[in-house]
Amino acid sequence: MGILMDIILIAILIISAFLGYKKGLVKLGAKLFAGIIAIIVTVSIVKKHVPKTNRIATGKASDFNGSGTSDDPYKIENIEDLLKLSENVNSGITYSNQYFELTNKLDFQSDESYKNPKAKYDDVNKDGKVEDIKTELTTANGFLPIGDSEHAFEGIFNGNDKTIRNYSVNIAQEAENNVLVGIFGNNKGRIINLKVTATISVDENIENTKVLIGTISAKNSGIIQTCKTEGTITASINAESSNIEVAGICAENSGKIIDTANSIAIISNQLKAGIVALNYVENNTENSGEITNCTNEGKIEEQTGAKYYTAGIVADNQNGNLTSCTNNGKIDGKIVGGIVGKSTGYIVACQNTAEISNLKENSNDEEFAGGIVAILETATIENSKNTGNVIGSTNIGGIAGESKGTITQCRNDGQVSKVVGVICKTVNLGGLVGKNGEAARLSNSKNYGNVNSETDTLVNLGGICGNLYNNSIVELCENNGAISGSGKEIIPNEDTNTNCASCTSNNGGSASTDDFGQLNIGIIYGKYQEI
Repeated sequence: MGILMDIILIAILIISAFLGYKKGLVKLGAKLFAGIIAIIVTVSIVKKHVPKTNRIATGKASDFNGSGTSDDPYKIENIEDLLKLSENVNSGITYSNQYFELTNKLDFQSDESYKNPKAKYDDVNKDGKVEDIKTELTTANGFLPIGDSEHAFEGIFNGNDKTIRNYSVNIAQEAENNVLVGIFGNNKGRIINLKVTATISVDENIENTKVLIGTISAKNSGIIQTCKTEGTITASINAESSNIEVAGICAENSGKIIDTANSIAIISNQLKAGIVALNYVENNTENSGEITNCTNEGKIEEQTGAKYYTAGIVADNQNGNLTSCTNNGKIDGKIVGGIVGKSTGYIVACQNTAEISNLKENSNDEEFAGGIVAILETATIENSKNTGNVIGSTNIGGIAGESKGTITQCRNDGQVSKVVGVICKTVNLGGLVGKNGEAARLSNSKNYGNVNSETDTLVNLGGICGNLYNNSIVELCENNGAISGSGKEIIPNEDTNTNCASCTSNNGGSASTDDFGQLNIGIIYGKYQEI
């Protein structure tokens, strides 16, 4: 509109100059013409030096009902509105500090959720065909997420406790790299009170591709709060060249996720968890990588062992903080934790109630199973509890499979045992920690679960920890569980104060002889490891 007005103004001035000339007012016309040239030059110079305004707020007012304020939010009334929001954000409109509200339940499979389900649309699902909007959004890649790798949603989206149903995605073998899957692809704003049911799958032969799957948002550096998910995700991949991150809520999080629950069942041999696959802290970003009061109800499993972490809440926690989270879903895999797979961040006041288990397959002595975390690096677990049974192959603990960090004021009530029928080189099995590794500290914690193992090549079994490294600390811990094992060579110990400090045991143990194997068994620790 501004350019058109400029053209009209110049045209008027030129005509005026011409008319002045025709009337014989030569001098006046010349002066007027010179003025016109000056105006044009000035306008041109000003336009060159005025910065362009970024598209940070809204699209056209007619795109949605409402005005985008907290009192009168933009209304998402049908699936076409949801698609328009996706198109606008992916074109660079961030909707910063603008408000949206989902006013109706939406179902991608229901005609009633569309303005016109038979209307022809663009090739939204990227399958090379232009079909009616309902077909586009329920086949192949389906609905294109709100936000992509370059553009993020920065507004406030209130799901209003309504559900988006039958979100369906099938990632094909020939998919492009860096695929984002979720209602939101990239969120830097706030998503609240949204419920989603989904069926998501990835072709097992996909190669050279990174895929981030999070039903609420593939990537989040903003806030996700009081959201819920249900459904299934299947992503078992043959090629090692692909990198798939799978979670019920968000694949990669560097923001905050609060009061959110997942009930999606996941089958995958990739990085996977109920809430977040990869949780990390961005440099110089306050409140980054925080997950608070979240719950997983979904079963998460591998069908064959893989190098990736598997957990109820977060698969890989890189310096993030987890507080008051609970896992109630059964977790199976090669490196498994009820709350976290591997952690370099704080875990406080978390609880696991479900069975945690390694797979019944040949061991390479790289399996880990823990009621709270599979592998704890230089970080802390505090005031956390496990009540689920933990069944593992090589490093098995009621709280942690292996710890190189600090565990304090924790409790295990679940039975801790070795997988039957799997032969390993070394088994570290403890009521609280399987391997209390280098520079680890285990204090003020209690085990109430029974700890037992079948015969194996070498078993280190203890009421508190299986293997106690000589530069680690075990202090003020208490065992109340019965311990039992078997082997051809049995080496018992009853140490509660020499290599550990002020520890007690209120239950005994038993050891039986077998045809092979060595058993190191103790009421507090199984073996003291010199390094």
